[in-house]
Amino acid sequence: MDIKSIAWLVEEANNKGKRISEIVVELEALEQNKSTTDVIKQMDEYYKVMKDSVASGRRDKFSFVTGLQNDCIDIVSKFYKSGRSIFGDTVAEVVTSAMAVSGCNACMGKIVAAPTAGSCGIMPAVLTVCENRGFKREDIVLSMFTSAGMADLIRQYATFAGAGGGCQAECGSAAAMAACACAEIMGGSPDECAHAFALALSNMLGLICDPIAGFVEYPCMTKNVMSAVHAIISAEMAVAGFKSIIPADEVIFAMKEVGDAMDERFKETALGGLAGTPTGKSISERLLGKK
Repeated sequence: MDIKSIAWLVEEANNKGKRISEIVVELEALEQNKSTTDVIKQMDEYYKVMKDSVASGRRDKFSFVTGLQNDCIDIVSKFYKSGRSIFGDTVAEVVTSAMAVSGCNACMGKIVAAPTAGSCGIMPAVLTVCENRGFKREDIVLSMFTSAGMADLIRQYATFAGAGGGCQAECGSAAAMAACACAEIMGGSPDECAHAFALALSNMLGLICDPIAGFVEYPCMTKNVMSAVHAIISAEMAVAGFKSIIPADEVIFAMKEVGDAMDERFKETALGGLAGTPTGKSISERLLGKK
């Protein structure tokens, strides 16, 4: 897509009195040589896959390679059903949905990489909870274009790869995408969507990628959970009027700088962070049979 910057997207939307999603839909239709109706229909199919991955992840029993988190959804669901949660049902749904999709991915189920497989639980958890709270499906699907448009700047100037920039590039990017989508779903202005994106990403700078034994299980799943909750909070802050002091485009450049400076041990190599702890190493030795 021919998107020059997030600031440009916001300006285009404001000047035309449109949502950012409408600007991105028009650009995507032009690039694909399709009607806007067909482009939206294609995105609706992606959302359907997201919803299905939430459902299948909740329904099917996990069988992780590590065997360490097979009962994760049952464990947290039991807690939320006890009525002891401070946050209540909405966070319960976000947590279990993010777990469901992340687990679905780890067990080779069908998911949407948004923007990566390792961060696939964040967008579905946020979007489906919005639909279940009464927001219209068509607005949710449109908001995914806002996510895609803003994330395109990460593609252009930074990276989505954990091996290139740590987990800030995966879960950080996904949280920013979910945050700007959520802000638009709630009726946020183009400026507020950009602030939601910036708030979510800026507060995840430096997040490392340290999967134990190299499997996308732990701490990947819990990072998806925390990022999904973080995305909603960022969206709500932005729509409330709280602004990111650093513009969204500059936050992306900062993420690139941090990722480039990050030690290789923290870029999906399973050599540092939690993977490099004595327990992490022992799990790796048990699973892979080597020291």
